[in-house]
Amino acid sequence: MPDLILRKRARIRQAIDFLAVNRRPITVRIKEEQTLFDSMIVKVDHGDPVSEAGRPGTVIIQWLSPPKGNNLIQSARTVQVSFSLGRHKMMFTSYYVTKSLESPYLGHMISYPEALVIADRRRHDRHEIDSKTSPLFAKAKIRMRAGRSQEKVYDLRVFDVSENGVGVLIDSALFDWLERIGIGDRLKEVELYAPWTIVRVDGTVRHKSRMHKGRYSGYHLLGIELDEKLEHYV
Repeated sequence: MPDLILRKRARIRQAIDFLAVNRRPITVRIKEEQTLFDSMIVKVDHGDPVSEAGRPGTVIIQWLSPPKGNNLIQSARTVQVSFSLGRHKMMFTSYYVTKSLESPYLGHMISYPEALVIADRRRHDRHEIDSKTSPLFAKAKIRMRAGRSQEKVYDLRVFDVSENGVGVLIDSALFDWLERIGIGDRLKEVELYAPWTIVRVDGTVRHKSRMHKGRYSGYHLLGIELDEKLEHYV
């Protein structure tokens, strides 16, 4: 199956901002070079794609390590940047622009990514927690009315994710709440939390089942079919 390509600008922005704010490591590959170079994003200009001029964005990365990459990158037309978000490998391709010599943003300026590639992700697989293909989303937040005017928020762990749905773990403390949920009930604005983004989706309860084996034996699994496919996240 081919890699997934994420082109939604808002999602790209969230990922790049997450890398910059949290100073997450990135790996830079220069064409025809065997050595991989370490760096991190230190400044981002997201550009202005809706303006008449369509001003492009730029990303400034720190000087490369090992240092020999700092000369090699200047003669490279394109570079490939890869990084991890959770257990997921992602990458993008950029054009080299110029050195950045303005303190404190010393390093190299490259073009803003037009797309992110989520490597080795199969759209129709179901990704389970604690597996080699664990889900991108770790937590879910569900809001439900506890009375006429009160709303209660439930923070839950995600067990599995597919393109069409999500399964969340319910422990013994919430069994009474689970009993009040029926198959076919609608859930509004379920929030799914990944390291770099929050996705809000509506869904319908499709199953409730008790888990009898493994680490989560004794938990219940609440299966939610989502209105919006998670095609860019699984």
